Amino acid sequence: MTSRHGSGSGGARIAPWIIVAVVSVVVIAGAVTAYVFITRDNKAAATCTSQVVLEVVAAPGAAPAIEAAAAAFDATNPVARSACVTTDVTAAPGSQTASDLADGWTAQPSQGPALWFPDSAADLATLETQDSAMTAGRNPAPMAASPVVLAVRSTDAAAVTAANLQWKDLITAAGPTGSVTLPDGGKLILALPDPTTNRATSDALQSVLAGTTSATIDPSVVATNAPALAGLAAGGPAVPPATTLDALADLQAGNAGFAAVPIVASEFAQLAEQNPGLTTVSLGGPTGGDQIFGVPITASWVNPTMDDAASAFLAYLRGPAGAQVLTDQDLAAASAVSLADAGASVDAALASAIGSPGATGAAPTADGTAPATASPGPSGAPTSGASTPTTTTTTTTTTGS
Repeated sequence: MTSRHGSGSGGARIAPWIIVAVVSVVVIAGAVTAYVFITRDNKAAATCTSQVVLEVVAAPGAAPAIEAAAAAFDATNPVARSACVTTDVTAAPGSQTASDLADGWTAQPSQGPALWFPDSAADLATLETQDSAMTAGRNPAPMAASPVVLAVRSTDAAAVTAANLQWKDLITAAGPTGSVTLPDGGKLILALPDPTTNRATSDALQSVLAGTTSATIDPSVVATNAPALAGLAAGGPAVPPATTLDALADLQAGNAGFAAVPIVASEFAQLAEQNPGLTTVSLGGPTGGDQIFGVPITASWVNPTMDDAASAFLAYLRGPAGAQVLTDQDLAAASAVSLADAGASVDAALASAIGSPGATGAAPTADGTAPATASPGPSGAPTSGASTPTTTTTTTTTTGS
């Protein structure tokens, strides 16, 4: 005989109808959950009667953040005038885009953009000088920014930070006879890649000049300060690194012959893992850098649906979710950059002042006119990370339909 407290087969049994009921509840719950997820994901798509591609062009300083934001925006299943929206982001130098837009995009085989994100006020001004109607109604304020900083070895950062420098102080603090002495006894020698092709060098030198004068930075201001600027380049490598990437590699190696190189803060953040042992130091005073503008384009190739899609993307970027994406991509508030880029004529004058290999070697003329320089190529856009500023890359996000 088996006790009723034993483990035999004579214990209480669960009625079959209870098992059936439990299984039914589980199946129904699973079906409801799947339905909720499917309908939620396809709700927007179900309202679409067509598809539209929002073409976006972004300058180098804006492209990584805008590509990430476009992917996040597309994941919200945006709809414009009953059309499901996907976003295509192409990276291109700002000066090239300004020229192409002013020419009606006829030189490009691709569809013209409905949105442009320049990283320079000068590039935006170039277009608006030629065709102000194309950008009419845009928000005049930058939506984000990234200041120029100095990349240095981590072992030198404390000494440079302790000097509490403003950009204008580099005139006396940097160079072989400068006031800043590093832990190894060396001096704060700068590497200055050609400012006509390197936006970080241009931003840094413009920041130096802005601290010395209240006048608008133009070639005449560069001419007046050419000896001081030449002193900044003194002591550095006879042939400066072609790009900031090259300069970072040399700096990390420890035998570069220089101790610092200008770089845009957001770019360094993206490259930091590739360059262990380096860090950045921020300087005070008026500071240049990338200023990211969101510019809807009015042109023959932009139809009302594209225009609405562009407005929706801009609204997303200026909302909490979009702002967080920009922050995650190492962009700062617009106030981080207080000095607008002065443009290509100043870049050419700066190159001459510091004796860049790409310059003619002649100093700016006494009346402030920049000397003639060789054509910088189709793009003409300073870029700190690429040795060939004409390179264009395209990233397409494919979600959102």
